Amino acid sequence: MNFQVLYKTSTDENSAEQTKRIKKLFTWFLILLLVIAHVAISLAQTNVNNTFQAKSEFVPVIKESTKFSDLPEIKDTVKRITNTKYGIVSNPLFPKYQVQNIDAAKMQNEPLTKLYRSLLKIGYGPIYNSPYGEFFISNLRSRDVSFGAHLKHYSSSSTLDKTGYAGFSDDIATIYGKKFYKKHTLSGDLNYTRNEVHYYGYDPSINIITDKNFTKQRYQLIEPKLVLQSHYTDSSKANHTIQAGFYNLQNLYREAENNINLKADADLFVNKEKLNIGFSTDYYNHKQSHDTLNDLIVSVAPSFEAHGKKWKGLVGVKGTLDNFKGKNRFYGYPQLNFEYNVYESMFIPYTGVTGGLIKNSLRSLSSENPFIDTSINYTNTNNRYKLFGGIKGNLSSKTSYDIKGSYSQMDSLYFYVLNYSGLNQMYNQFNVVYDNATVMNLSGQLKYQLKEKIHFIAKGNYYMYKTKSLTRAYHKPDYDITFSTIYNLRSKIILRADIYAIGKQWTQTQIITDGKAELTPKELNGLIDVNLEAEYRYTKMLSFFTRFNNIANQRYYRWERYPTQRFNFTVGLSFVPF
Repeated sequence: MNFQVLYKTSTDENSAEQTKRIKKLFTWFLILLLVIAHVAISLAQTNVNNTFQAKSEFVPVIKESTKFSDLPEIKDTVKRITNTKYGIVSNPLFPKYQVQNIDAAKMQNEPLTKLYRSLLKIGYGPIYNSPYGEFFISNLRSRDVSFGAHLKHYSSSSTLDKTGYAGFSDDIATIYGKKFYKKHTLSGDLNYTRNEVHYYGYDPSINIITDKNFTKQRYQLIEPKLVLQSHYTDSSKANHTIQAGFYNLQNLYREAENNINLKADADLFVNKEKLNIGFSTDYYNHKQSHDTLNDLIVSVAPSFEAHGKKWKGLVGVKGTLDNFKGKNRFYGYPQLNFEYNVYESMFIPYTGVTGGLIKNSLRSLSSENPFIDTSINYTNTNNRYKLFGGIKGNLSSKTSYDIKGSYSQMDSLYFYVLNYSGLNQMYNQFNVVYDNATVMNLSGQLKYQLKEKIHFIAKGNYYMYKTKSLTRAYHKPDYDITFSTIYNLRSKIILRADIYAIGKQWTQTQIITDGKAELTPKELNGLIDVNLEAEYRYTKMLSFFTRFNNIANQRYYRWERYPTQRFNFTVGLSFVPF
């Protein structure tokens, strides 16, 4: 059975192959027949003219092709990598406040305040019989000149407890004028002062004096002065100030002092730095009842200033020639100063060193202590050097301060002691003695001003003296404090207050024991003087005022044996005559 199946299968395969061969032969035969027929037809139509002509209005037109103008570009398949910067972009947590612009205000011409030519003040103090008068006069506004005069009188005629006659008189007369030029200002003054005092520091139960002129002392000063000052705005030019003056001072006891002085200061900018040159000369003629002394002082002080954004410095030297009593002495002093602005002018520390020759004259000594002896021993004080340092600044636009400490080495510093060896047995006049000393000083100052409404100033000093020969620094207080304030209430009520205090001081007094006189130091207590003034402005041309002095009613001594007045007051008015 298996053989029959295999046989049938082979028979079928042979018949299929034969069928495929027959189909191929038939296909090639048909192709050959078609080729022969095509060749025969072509040969048969060779000589036949089959040309046809067709007429038509259609005109074939080929439209113009659209051309692209793009140029071929070669694109680089390799891309260039740019430099990549890495960083942290910080943004504020809170955005900054955007300030809105404010349009500038337009200034309008404001009318000028009216000026008056004169002012008169008159008053009277009934307790110590104290008349007071003051007069001012000047020209009105002018671009070319300014001139005027000032007169003042204040006196008292009274006798204090357990002292002699303590009357005094102060008179001032001043005439001044200024002439304004394009680059200069010329000014001149003529001053006259007359101060009369009495040596009232004695016990009237022991020394009985009926003639008031016996204790009277009077100082008269005449002083003309002339000043020329430049106002160059060009830094390449040297600004200068030239001052020439003269004064004559006399008293009732044939003491006289004449002074001729000339001062010239100039400054010039070299690049951004400033060069200063100072020159001064003073000639003194001292006429005493028993002698005549001459003193010529010539000083030259060049210095150089430089500054940066926060610092400022000065370097210089001062040379002084002193021809006194026929002897020439030359002194040299350093001039150094440096300051640094730490924070927005609120905290400015500074330091430096300086020095100079101090002229002790009849004018300077009698202005401080009018009860000095008529025969003064003149010696100039040589401040060899003064080291200083401090802090200053502006706490606000209204408040400023200054705190400073200094150390000085001084030769021939002056001190006041009562004269117990003179012919005057009342012992109420002061001698001037000199000694070498070191002086340490701590000082401070505070200012506050709110427009014209409130003005406040307080300053104080603390001193430490170490003398070489004297036992004490006689009549040199340990400290002094000054407080002044002004309050303006709507320009109607003006209040002024002054407080002045000085610490304890030492004086030299005489003690008689068993018929022997001995000089010994004596301590004087400190003092506090409180003064108050109130002014009521009724109109612009009329006002009333009252002044209260020594409100605490204290009997204190600035000079030994010379007590001050107790509580007193003055009432008065001020008005514009024309």
